[in-house]
This record gives sequence, structure tokens and C-alpha cells, in this order.
Amino acid sequence: MKFDVDGTAREIAVDAVVIAGYTGRDREAVQHHIDELAAIGVPPPESVPAYWLLPGWLASQDSVVVVTGAGTSGEAEVCLVVDGDETFVSLASDHTDRAAEATDIGLSKAICPKPVASTAWPLATVDGHWDELELRSWVTIGGEEVLYQEGTCDSLVPPPELRAGYPHTPPTRFVMLTGTVPVIGDIRPATHFRAELSHPATGRAITLDYDIRSLSEER
Repeated sequence: MKFDVDGTAREIAVDAVVIAGYTGRDREAVQHHIDELAAIGVPPPESVPAYWLLPGWLASQDSVVVVTGAGTSGEAEVCLVVDGDETFVSLASDHTDRAAEATDIGLSKAICPKPVASTAWPLATVDGHWDELELRSWVTIGGEEVLYQEGTCDSLVPPPELRAGYPHTPPTRFVMLTGTVPVIGDIRPATHFRAELSHPATGRAITLDYDIRSLSEER
């Protein structure tokens, strides 16, 4: 993967993608969500937060995401990019198959690419400012772009804590997605997804956008 880090080109061969889920700080609200999923047959996670280890090739910087089903959607998330002893902060989308999610959350995440932005910040420039970071996303449906997500990261467990809590030996080079802010309205598929991670203390922002192509709609 290729990143622009403060004007310097950086290439990182990612070994794996780690998805962190159930990352809200309000543990009662997280447990309520787990109970809701259990009521429709979705097994509870082995741990909270939960972690899914996926192949590195799922991390994508392509401008088009190709999926099988029609019921997929993106989620803007702060992303840690780890290269040995160095860590960077970027933006990603946990694009997920919602039909599969109803029965197997791990599978729903593993069958969709995970788009990652091409800009990253050194970890030190974000330390102390995690709660202030702002996530936004927009979706295009029927040719119209609408705001899909908007919120600050103070509702989420800080990414460095999530990384430290990973219960297994981490890969040498990996991308970790760290949770998201709520959707405005219903979760819904779109033809285009656009997201932004803003750092108000510095006035900087990272952007990500991609088209979604569903093979099921082309048959």
C-alpha cells in the first residue's frame, strides 16, 4: 500500500487486516447491542472489544470496490497502519455484507474489500487528540449524495488502547480498523461512498472515496 506521510511517499506491504468491533466506550450500550444480535441468532463475540484477523489483500486503495451481493455498505473508521515499530493514522471503510452479517459477523467482514485512504499521519501528531477527531461520510443513492455519518471519536475506545488489547501476537505490518460513529437513518447500500477524517487541532483532513459495483445487479 502507498501512503503520503507529511509529503513523503511511504510504501508498506500489509500482512493482515485487523478489524476491531464493539469498540464503544459505553459498555452497557455495547452489551445491549450484543443482546439484540443474539436475539436474531448472531453469536456473541468472544471478547469485548472483539477482533477479527483477515488477509492483508483485503486492504484496498482501488477507486472501485467490487462486491457480490447488493446489500453491502461502508463505514468510515479511524485506521492504524502499523509497519514494524512505526505507526501511522489514516482513514478506512469497513465495507460489510449486511446479509451475511445477520448470521456471521466475521464472514460478513471477510467477503468485502476494506478501502484505505492514501494519506496517513504519524501517530505522534494525533496523540492527545483522539476524542477530537471527527468522522463523516456521505453516500450516493439514486444519483444524490447525502450525509451518512457524522460524529466525534470521543464515543469510541482510543485506537492505541484497541491495539494494545489485541489478544494475539500481531503481524509485523498490518492495518487495524477501530470502530465507527452511528449512521444517520438506516444502514443502506449505495453506489458511491465518500468519507473524511478531520483533525480540528491541526486543521488537516484525510479523505477517502470509492464506487461500489455489485455483481448481483449486473446479471
